[in-house]
Amino acid sequence: MDAVIRAEDVSKVFNAGLADEVRAVAGVSVEIPRGRITVLKGPSGSGKTTLLGLIGCMSRPTEGKIIVEGKDVAKLPERFLTNVRRKTFGFIFQHFNLIRGLTVSENVMLPLYPTDIDSKQMQQRMEEILGKLDLTAKLNVKIEKLSGGQQQRAAIARALINEPAVVLADEPTAHLDTKLSGDLLNIITALNKEGKTIVIATHDPLIYEKPYIDNIIEMRDGAVKEAALL
Repeated sequence: MDAVIRAEDVSKVFNAGLADEVRAVAGVSVEIPRGRITVLKGPSGSGKTTLLGLIGCMSRPTEGKIIVEGKDVAKLPERFLTNVRRKTFGFIFQHFNLIRGLTVSENVMLPLYPTDIDSKQMQQRMEEILGKLDLTAKLNVKIEKLSGGQQQRAAIARALINEPAVVLADEPTAHLDTKLSGDLLNIITALNKEGKTIVIATHDPLIYEKPYIDNIIEMRDGAVKEAALL
């Protein structure tokens, strides 16, 4: 299996040494296959979101290695880790994390700053992505004026603006109705067909029971309970 990311004996401890110490991830080793859709499955508190953050270099493991494209990135200085994150990953957050008061285009282009891409190229990239997601007419609209489904698509556009190889999504259907959840899954499968690796942390059977899911990593109490490459 060609793995784009590997976690090797990874643990994440919060509040280490204190009375409220939490071992959110405990000795986990997993591989994320390139070009596939992987689901980190488990109930609340299972460690799936923490593992997603470790895989995406959003946080560092307390112990273990995170291997991205063959390189151990866990102990890189922050500026180098930030560069890995920006070049490799696009993030779709559970609560979208869009910034009120900014327009759709301003929100979408935020991950590109600072950048050496010229403004014309940035604009072209942004307009192309918004066109694919049927948001061109909302380009200059403040984000809070959009419907829930439109905000969802704006969040996806922001995740794609840096042309990532890997798209990470944390509980992406948690606040969506069945129709919007279906729309999201259609977009995700289309991205996968374009060659992107997708990793989704979820407890929603609407996602993990789909036949096009390639890899399911089931977590409980911070450990991998079961892993199946389908």
